[in-house]
Amino acid sequence: MGIEKGIFIPYKDRIATVVGGKGQLGSKIVTGLESLSFRQVRVCETGDPFLTFVAQSTDLFFAVDNTQIVPMLQAGRDLLTPHHSILDGSSVKGSLIAPYRELDRAGISVCSTHLGAVPAQPWRGVKVWLCEVGPNSDTAKRLGVDLFVSTNSSIQTINIEDHKNVEMDQWMTMGDAHSFAATLRIAGITLGMFDSSATLNAELQALPVGRTLGQGTRIPSEILFNQPMRLQFLAAMKQGVLELEAALEDRDRLQAWMQKNIDFHNADGAVQTIFGKAGIIGARNANIRMHKLSFRITDDQPGLLQKILQPFHEQGANLTAIDSMPGTISDDERRRGVNPDAIVDFDIGIDPKTIDPEKELRIKERLLELGCTVSS
Repeated sequence: MGIEKGIFIPYKDRIATVVGGKGQLGSKIVTGLESLSFRQVRVCETGDPFLTFVAQSTDLFFAVDNTQIVPMLQAGRDLLTPHHSILDGSSVKGSLIAPYRELDRAGISVCSTHLGAVPAQPWRGVKVWLCEVGPNSDTAKRLGVDLFVSTNSSIQTINIEDHKNVEMDQWMTMGDAHSFAATLRIAGITLGMFDSSATLNAELQALPVGRTLGQGTRIPSEILFNQPMRLQFLAAMKQGVLELEAALEDRDRLQAWMQKNIDFHNADGAVQTIFGKAGIIGARNANIRMHKLSFRITDDQPGLLQKILQPFHEQGANLTAIDSMPGTISDDERRRGVNPDAIVDFDIGIDPKTIDPEKELRIKERLLELGCTVSS
């Protein structure tokens, strides 16, 4: 089942294996590959005959972390030929660069990928990085494009060397979030207590902490532990705390230290840009908080938003915010054959002066008639 360079072999003539295909990422990759009509999509787990899967496949997707990928590549190296394409979804790429470059030189197509969100959540609009390895990346990259276009993801193509910038952002974010969470824990303050008394800045600060803690330990520990520059990053974090400690001895010195931070980060206007972005998030939260009505649709289509907003207009309910995001499919919806890409969860903010219990009941009844699922 050979693939000549530069010639695209239809998916119906190809066999894909997803290593770790029963995990959160792997199971979504399996579904995505199946939607491309591969001849067969196989799942290889720990204890399965990996070398047999390699020999019988044209495409391999490693949905496991980098520490597992490297020894598997070494074990299967003699079976890998130019008819293979190789992709992965590891969050850390550094240890993969050398073996991937060697494979590329041997004519094997490799494209490393990275999903910029928790795999279990909807992927619509989520960043996905496709990391080119070398001149032979095209076949694997085409599969990556087709795969992530099928999941409505936002694709960004970079060189695998540049992925270190993504990893640095992740490490700093997760390291800071867990350090902040540990500080609260040591002080005897739960995240819920912190958030309940939060000003706007504190409320925004709680968001990345809650998001990171909500991811559990497997992926964050992979990112923190496997980062080759983790000690340098940690030293920088410690130095930042020491500078703050020293600056706290004098108010003028403290302000000068703060201004130094502002000047450094606003050289390209980023501080003002992000300040405005954060204000939008804060305003959204405030408007939703005043009076919220939540509902869900499972048949998103052009024109549907206009229909579901009509009941609010009919009742004279003035909207202060419309927030929507792709919904995560439930087991029941999956059994019923609901299209995951047609699920949308809505939070509608309403001016409290324009709503009362009777109006809200009539709006909910009308939304139910339109096929929405309304939260109680």
